[in-house]
Amino acid sequence: MPARTGSTVRDSRQRTLRLGRLIKSGGAGSVFLLDGMPDEVVKLYHPGSDFAVYERKLEAMLALCPDLPDRLEHGNRYVQIAWPRALVHDARGRFAGFAMPTLDIAATSDLEHVLQERQARAAGLPTGLGAKMTLAANLATLLAALHRRGHYVVDLKPLNVRFYRESLYIAMLDCDGFSVQGEGERFPAGQVTVDYLAPEFQQRGVRPGQEAAQDRFALAVVLFQLLNSGIHPYSGRTRGEAAPTDLPGRIRAQMYAYGLRPHRDIAPAPVSGHAAMPEQLRRMFDRAFSTRPQDRPDAAQWASALVGYARREGGLLVACQADAQHQHFVGLPCAACARAEALSKAGQASATRQRSAQRRARRQNAGKRAAARQHAPAGTRAPAQQPLGQRLAQTQAQTLATAPTGLGMRLFMALLGPVLLGWLLGWGMPAYRAFDAASRSGGWWALWGDALALAFQAGVLLLGLLVFVALVPMVIMSRRP
Repeated sequence: MPARTGSTVRDSRQRTLRLGRLIKSGGAGSVFLLDGMPDEVVKLYHPGSDFAVYERKLEAMLALCPDLPDRLEHGNRYVQIAWPRALVHDARGRFAGFAMPTLDIAATSDLEHVLQERQARAAGLPTGLGAKMTLAANLATLLAALHRRGHYVVDLKPLNVRFYRESLYIAMLDCDGFSVQGEGERFPAGQVTVDYLAPEFQQRGVRPGQEAAQDRFALAVVLFQLLNSGIHPYSGRTRGEAAPTDLPGRIRAQMYAYGLRPHRDIAPAPVSGHAAMPEQLRRMFDRAFSTRPQDRPDAAQWASALVGYARREGGLLVACQADAQHQHFVGLPCAACARAEALSKAGQASATRQRSAQRRARRQNAGKRAAARQHAPAGTRAPAQQPLGQRLAQTQAQTLATAPTGLGMRLFMALLGPVLLGWLLGWGMPAYRAFDAASRSGGWWALWGDALALAFQAGVLLLGLLVFVALVPMVIMSRRP
């Protein structure tokens, strides 16, 4: 039955433990707080797990505990490693998990967040070389103590390593996933990350007895990233088209780009500060990433070298005169300043390329529009650019030419309409009334002279009207361009 808050278990120290709030549930098990015991938590494995193997592994861990006690500083307790303290059994006496010290997750961050300066600054984490050197020395020291007991992390990467933001001490979790040395038995680690996997293990994985070589390689990768602004030692600019583009492929091909002797197939990243590292450290990195796994420095050798740079009294790191927030190795240029300058130039170059691309796009669009005009039908082509006066005159002529009938009717009504109306009201209608009255009294044949005069005037007026209607369209059509 799965464990739940409020149930009780017993540990190998014969203590009854009441489970408190569930704080984490992973692939292997769930972690619970303990009521009345703030310094410890319990991890209980999920049903269906291989409890027999886990029990033997935890017994081996209890027998070979690394010498990494809690650190006490200014009244604060810093748990360096969440190593098991006791086995835990359920109410029926069956093995269920283990008890371990409580690690204050809220006071810690993972190394992944401190690698990139912008990300670290946004999270309020240290960005200077001095703090990163301290983290590097503390990590190497912790691993050296773990290795002395025959235990190895194997899946070592920045995301799996935490540190206290206040003291910069390292904190390690999920230790039951490490490769653990038991009495006559090696318990392998269950996870690996290919970006931190040594070249010889990329194809076939890490076999029992080879964990030391893997930890030495992964440690060197993490240290290189810490001291070089998060740059992976197998990243860079390839020179050949056949060169791998992914990190695992480059690791397999031994394409380390930052050695004292340049690599022929890959160049360093432009913002890398490896050239501003002391020769001692560069030689150690060259050994770590050489083709000979047996030449890789172990954790103790790294710790011995890095502690000297991390100590303030050693004077091997000095403040930058150009920027007080930067530190650099004594006698060497400031890598942080060089990186900032390289990023600035890269930004300017990117802006220049963007403007050039925009200009090319405008030219291409203009060419496409010109080509479209040339291939368009004659009646649909856009008019060529002309002087303003000429364009206005042409517009007026086109307006007259496209609407002759409408204009003619307006001219007819404006000029001939008043004349016709005046004749009709001033003379035509009175003459017609007089003629009509006379014809009624004496007969129209008696006034044949008046009738002829009336008809003649009406005919002249009608003829003038017809001539006007015929001439106006002819005049308008003659003005077409």
